[in-house]
Amino acid sequence: MRGRVGEWFAGRGRSLGAGALVLAALAVGRVVTDRLPDAEAVIEAPVERHAAIGEAAHLRVGEVTVREVTGSTEWAGVIEGKRTTGVWLAADIDLLPSRRESGISYAAVRDAGGHVWDLGRGTSTCKGTIAGVPMRCQVVIELPARAIPGAELVLRWTDFDERFDDQAVVPLRLDEATMKGWAASTTPIQVPNATLGAP
Repeated sequence: MRGRVGEWFAGRGRSLGAGALVLAALAVGRVVTDRLPDAEAVIEAPVERHAAIGEAAHLRVGEVTVREVTGSTEWAGVIEGKRTTGVWLAADIDLLPSRRESGISYAAVRDAGGHVWDLGRGTSTCKGTIAGVPMRCQVVIELPARAIPGAELVLRWTDFDERFDDQAVVPLRLDEATMKGWAASTTPIQVPNATLGAP
């Protein structure tokens, strides 16, 4: 009798142990699943073409090269100008469009924490392109007057639908010294109309 009771308890213990392992595996699987990105979002997300300042990013709509990045508390265009209590970042861009619909409508700065500052009150003169004709233009983005760790400039053709498209991603050095210098500048950044033809 005792032998049977012992066998019963031993079997019961094995069942409980197996159940505990199954529960632990399910818990680990749930943690892993919760941390994985949504499959549909990954498939639809734009392809990122990384390039440093001075290097061309080869996009579906053409080649985009950020030549220089500057900053100030003011910018002045042909028909308007704006001030900010933060800083304006202006990027000078060379664009060689491969098709007619290939300007830059979306421009933003994002940081390592996922914060994004888009055009907002800023501007993009990188529109009205002609396929095969080089364009020199600018984008201007309003930022807070503080260091932005891991800052990247993101440039894309469309500002309303990023699915299955691509975008240029350019790393920026927006450290404390740089941002303080820009915040102390009251000299307006000149934002002329875009120019067409060879620079």
